[in-house]
Amino acid sequence: MRLLRPLLLALFALLLVPLAATPAQAADGRITGVAVGPDGKPLPWLRWEVFEYQGGEWRTLPFGPKLTDAKGRFSWTVPQGKPYRVCFFDDNYLYGPTSTGFWQPEVRHRDTCWPNTTSVQTATSWTPTAAAPSRTFSVTLPRQGLGMAPVEPFWVGSFRVGEPITIVGQEGWRPTNATFTYRWMSRKGSTTAPIAGATSATFTPTPAQDGAWIWVEVTASRAGYKPATLTTPSTMVGGTQHVVPTSSLRISGTAAPGSTLTASFGKPANTYSEIDWYVDGVPQPQGTTHDAATSRFTVTAAHAGARIDARLKIYKQDAQGNYVDGSDAYQRAQVQVSGSRPAKPLAVAPAVAGTPTVGRTLAAPTRVTADPDATVSYQWLRGSSAIKGATRSRYKVTSADVNKTLKVRVSVRRPGWWNPYVSTSRATVGKRALKAGTVKVSGTAKVGRKLTAKTAKWGPRPVRVRHQWLRNGKPIKGATKATYKVRRADRGKVVRVRVTVSKAKYLTVQKTSPGRRIKR
Repeated sequence: MRLLRPLLLALFALLLVPLAATPAQAADGRITGVAVGPDGKPLPWLRWEVFEYQGGEWRTLPFGPKLTDAKGRFSWTVPQGKPYRVCFFDDNYLYGPTSTGFWQPEVRHRDTCWPNTTSVQTATSWTPTAAAPSRTFSVTLPRQGLGMAPVEPFWVGSFRVGEPITIVGQEGWRPTNATFTYRWMSRKGSTTAPIAGATSATFTPTPAQDGAWIWVEVTASRAGYKPATLTTPSTMVGGTQHVVPTSSLRISGTAAPGSTLTASFGKPANTYSEIDWYVDGVPQPQGTTHDAATSRFTVTAAHAGARIDARLKIYKQDAQGNYVDGSDAYQRAQVQVSGSRPAKPLAVAPAVAGTPTVGRTLAAPTRVTADPDATVSYQWLRGSSAIKGATRSRYKVTSADVNKTLKVRVSVRRPGWWNPYVSTSRATVGKRALKAGTVKVSGTAKVGRKLTAKTAKWGPRPVRVRHQWLRNGKPIKGATKATYKVRRADRGKVVRVRVTVSKAKYLTVQKTSPGRRIKR
């Protein structure tokens, strides 16, 4: 029976168990792969492949998806005595850590094979032996460009010879100003090949495709981005009569936040169906309905201004409930939700840079987006209120900020992306600046004698002074008074005192005295 998306996701979850825990046999080796970016950070959710040389070509393991874990790693058991090659591909868009399953990092990396090549044909082989059965392959993937947010391509049509089939859903891809190319493929018997001349969004099958399985590779490209390619499902042209719903898929209900939409169609007998919901091209698995003529979806405030799709996939079943080859049919209905698309959150930005004291300047976090064409704007906040006129990347602390939290809200708008993205920095508290004074140690630097911390010129007075005595730069346990009796353990060591000076509404300051070497 045809496997639909939820079942694929479930199987993928089961697959992860043996992936990391396959028990090694006596004649087995183990390949561990590690994918990192140019900065040395791990790259999760990359597709990995272990190739084995068979029949004069490099072939990979026939299952998937094979993805790196959160640490950019995978591990796999292989028989000894055969050559293998390891590659990583940053082309996964459908599986990720979120409930939607979509994986949309802002930056994408070049597909790379070990040690540093762009194809399996030019990669370096490794053969596990009894003497060296295991090896870790660390591969650094260079940055290739920004990452797209593609949409699973969908098609509509009768799939009969002489009647057009059209690819839909491209309006949901981001950036919206990408250029699309199409490659229609066919398989008849053991022969798989592109369909000559079939390179547009619409294709009309000819008698040459009658009885053939077809599918489409959709690729989006734009300068500065890594191209993204996704593939439609496959089905047969002509052959068995495709399902014809007794009434077409439609969406009813008010397309507004707080409302419920209902997708419905006429479901013939002896068929299996699936209705999937998409918001701006992102799947909403919580709304998926199996083998029913209706499906409901609740519109929330987060969906304001979005385009919502209901997609129907249906096929015939035989008497045993099995999938009837080539009987698929596909339909789509679409509505536009009222309102404007809300801002989406960026990752939490770090704290602002600079000392938060009156008269000093704070700087907003940098590198909140990797897109060089993005427009970045700023609004400084005192508590939860916007500070009038404070809309630049830097802000000079004033007396009105004393004992108040200061944050900056950073907004990012990217060409070709509908939603603005917003991040608010972690808070810092505005303080007045203490007048820094001096600290020194007086007394005889000899075992059994007493040393005294002397502070002067700190203000405005009164101030609170706390002490911590140090031996060769490390705190001496219990030595937290203004005086310190030199111990035997201090012989030949350098003793200092660190003072912490504080005052309400002022920034706390630490300062360490010059050192005194203790006589032996």
